[in-house]
Amino acid sequence: MRTKLPLVMLLLLLLCGCAPKGPPPPHLNVSIADMHVKSMGMMEQIFALQLRVQNPNNFDIETDGLSFDIETNGQTFAHGVSNKPVSVPRLSEAMVTVNAVSDISSILSQIKGVPRMAMSGFKYRLVGRFFSGQERYPFDFSGKIAADLPE
Repeated sequence: MRTKLPLVMLLLLLLCGCAPKGPPPPHLNVSIADMHVKSMGMMEQIFALQLRVQNPNNFDIETDGLSFDIETNGQTFAHGVSNKPVSVPRLSEAMVTVNAVSDISSILSQIKGVPRMAMSGFKYRLVGRFFSGQERYPFDFSGKIAADLPE
């Protein structure tokens, strides 16, 4: 009997490790709907972004802030934060306006890549998280503006 007990315990541990971990954590889909220059200074630039926030979950999500970074063509371009509350009903979407700040070094590094962008297109990535108390809702969106835009 003593020799079977460790074997039974080992089998139980293996079964527990294979058990489903439950549903994936809730998330939000976030993309850039619009962007324009708000102010252009010598050392930093401020962009106004309109973010489309989609809630694919079957429950409402209330957030009390967000932080994000924007990368263009694989390089850091701008970052931003907001403490505005955002409410996104279940299976719905909301629009939120935020500021993104860039500095002169980010702009200069992007200028170097203009010839490459003219051939391959403009790639961007928006990555960040919404906050709701201690809960975090991460997001990561990538997009591309084609080099051969229709006339």
